[in-house]
Amino acid sequence: MPLTGFQRDILRLLAGNRNPDSYVAGGIVLNQTPATPRFSKDIDVFHDAETLVAAAATADAAILKAHEFDVRWFIQEPGYFRANVSKGPQAVKIEWVRDSAFRFFPIEPDPEMGFRLNIWDAAVNKVLALVGRSEIRDYLDVLFLHKTNISFGALCWAAAGKDPGWTPELILNEAIRTTRYTEADLNRLPLAQATTLPELKQQWLAAVGSAQDLISKLPPEDMGCLYLDPKGAPFTPDPDASGFSLVRRHFGRLKGAWPEFSE
Repeated sequence: MPLTGFQRDILRLLAGNRNPDSYVAGGIVLNQTPATPRFSKDIDVFHDAETLVAAAATADAAILKAHEFDVRWFIQEPGYFRANVSKGPQAVKIEWVRDSAFRFFPIEPDPEMGFRLNIWDAAVNKVLALVGRSEIRDYLDVLFLHKTNISFGALCWAAAGKDPGWTPELILNEAIRTTRYTEADLNRLPLAQATTLPELKQQWLAAVGSAQDLISKLPPEDMGCLYLDPKGAPFTPDPDASGFSLVRRHFGRLKGAWPEFSE
């Protein structure tokens, strides 16, 4: 989902308020470039502690109002604030929420957003969103990730490590069960690249097939990890390859961690 100029202006304006405990997350992290398939309608700001949410929302709103943005609150509850931010005809929804501090990598500085969730954590979260709310935007984003970054199967495998109630098989089966969308659903999305439901379905069936094959072959003791290439980047491994046993396994932890490699 490419960012609009309006969204970039807001992110840059609020970047000084972001820090490792109040950071941009959600789908907007996955797609800061024009090559992505859709535009986002919201900005998510995550916090590791519920007590930080209200303070961050209040501070951000004060800056926005000082720069002549209109801030209209919809929800102001402990751990969850939501507002519509507009100026003239342009508007975006901003949500300030508490989220789990369990992740694979630390929060990262970003020149445009201030601080943001690591892209790989955002990708794993996207798979959990796909099975948690069954919205076509998650379907589209997961297919884009599968095609351009890391396979759906590898993301299902890692997602089981962020939510102990899931296994990779359960995540995959629930995704298969709930991904039912209509033309009306697709038409409501602000697309940057034209697509059709048959095209998406074809991509989905291929992603599901490869995920089923991968998950059936990965060793159970690795469940919940991301596999890292020699440069430390997550990738989709080949369990049948002779060097598979040497592939680095990276598991999530509180606040996340950077992998260490020895020569």
